[in-house]
Amino acid sequence: MEASEAKVLASACMRRRTVRTFDGTPLSPETCELLKTLASNGENPYGIPVDLRLIDAETYGATSRVIRGTSWYVVGSLPRCPHAEEAFGYVVERLVLAATAHGLGTAWLAGTIDRPAFEHVVGVDRDENRIMPALIAVGVPAARMSALERVMRSKLHADERAPWDTLFFQGDLAHPMTSPDACGPTLAAALSCVRLAPSAQNLQPWRLVCSDGHIDLFEDRTLPLRSIGDVQLVDMGIAMLHLEAGLAQRGVRGTWSFDGPVAGVAGASASATYVATISY
Repeated sequence: MEASEAKVLASACMRRRTVRTFDGTPLSPETCELLKTLASNGENPYGIPVDLRLIDAETYGATSRVIRGTSWYVVGSLPRCPHAEEAFGYVVERLVLAATAHGLGTAWLAGTIDRPAFEHVVGVDRDENRIMPALIAVGVPAARMSALERVMRSKLHADERAPWDTLFFQGDLAHPMTSPDACGPTLAAALSCVRLAPSAQNLQPWRLVCSDGHIDLFEDRTLPLRSIGDVQLVDMGIAMLHLEAGLAQRGVRGTWSFDGPVAGVAGASASATYVATISY
């Protein structure tokens, strides 16, 4: 990731929030072209091809019961294969943060959509070898949230994040970091980007173990596995993008590997599953 892109994405990490209430303004041709350009960037650490497209869902009769004021969505699919969901989360979150930087609002959606209708749009219903893990609504945020959105944000504690010592560790999973002061400014800034990442039900399933020049990512499994596209693995891909952007904005380029954790696994529970390592 180039430093210029990383600065834009990392800054957007701080401003992004889930938007479910839009102002009804149609997307301009220029905005549509911007989103189509962003959707064409499928680069991800796994090299899995991710096909994304911008659609006006009204054309297809597709809806989400929690979205108000926009009919525009970015939908996509990719091969059913190991790490597909992580790749999908990484690619789509890059688009989400870039859209945020341009003043647009977005919402990740998986369980509150007319899934058969959207899957038909991307052809997943006709190809069992492809999956559509999730999608995003996009548009111009409304000045005020709907009553439904206010209720949802309150129920999900959307503006809250898990304590620092729940998410981040030093050396192994038995030694939590107590605060950003437990590490240097570059690492603290990158971890702060991860802490602000969106996740299904705001469960924040990532656990990061830091050691000299390496960060191991583990998933803390709390939701059941889903064959149609596992949302917690999507969340891990989102965290990977935030971590890489957070490091790169400080001029630190990371390299991903997937061969097992560099640090020790002391303190790991049965719910903790290794996902990836970034070395820098």
